[in-house]
Amino acid sequence: MVFTLGQYLWDQLAEELNTSSYTQCKLHAHSASSMCMVIFAPLFAVLAFATCGGYSGQILVKIECFDKTQNNISVGFTYPFRLQQVHFTAPLCEGTRKETLFLEGDYASSAQFFVTVSVLAFVYSLLATVVYIFYQNNYRERNRGPVVDFLVTLGFSSMWLVSSIAWAKTLSAVKTATDVHQILLLLSACRAQQNSCELIHEPVWTNLNMSVAFGFMNFFLWAGNIWFAYKETGLHKSFQRYPSRTPSEKRGSFRQYSQTSFDQSATGLGQRLYSQPSFDLSTGGFSLPQTNLIQPMLYRQASSPTSRGPLIIVNEM
Repeated sequence: MVFTLGQYLWDQLAEELNTSSYTQCKLHAHSASSMCMVIFAPLFAVLAFATCGGYSGQILVKIECFDKTQNNISVGFTYPFRLQQVHFTAPLCEGTRKETLFLEGDYASSAQFFVTVSVLAFVYSLLATVVYIFYQNNYRERNRGPVVDFLVTLGFSSMWLVSSIAWAKTLSAVKTATDVHQILLLLSACRAQQNSCELIHEPVWTNLNMSVAFGFMNFFLWAGNIWFAYKETGLHKSFQRYPSRTPSEKRGSFRQYSQTSFDQSATGLGQRLYSQPSFDLSTGGFSLPQTNLIQPMLYRQASSPTSRGPLIIVNEM
């Protein structure tokens, strides 16, 4: 479905522009692999790192002290989510005294790894698009281009899977560390019963949730492209050139060879019918058939000379 839509969009674009470069690209970029890299891979990669790398969250809490003084506390955090560096100042509701608090947790490694994979995938997709359009002959020279494309596709599929799983787990930890109830427990003024605290604004997690979804969509996109990239290499044709024989074919070949050999050996011996011995009543003698000491004779039943019965070799004594 994805590749069919990509082919349709590419054909419509080529017809509207009607230029030689796009016409040449239309002729050479018919494979599903090139369509995937040209249209959808850069788009999904941009959506992945834009929704994660450009995130900014804010928590706004209103504190009303027992002496009717009010204060608003703002806690903001952004990518790459080094929360231990996020600090804010809150009143103690004891005159003008204030306290400085810090959030807990460093989640930069997983977030940066996810964004790095997204950027690299976007850059490679753009380079692949240029190669598909303008350097098609060099791409297929000695089959080096398709093989490299196949290996890179395998690598990005693995990195998308690992980075998406790591980022999904890290996002859950970020939500826990920035939970509103956890922030209120950090405030000394909110722990006192004579004071009141009210949540005014809480973080919106829609973009980060979408970044996780786009990460797994990129994984399925690149993983689905593995087979098409493998077909471009032509490696599967080398395995089909010399197909292996099944056991049933081997047994049939053995039977044919055995039967042919038996028929040829039987014909080469110069089969002759064996004459039964005769008894002469006039002379009262018994005569044996004449045989040859050198050439053997083969016996067949007289009633069915064409049937293939057991063979008996009789030599003259």
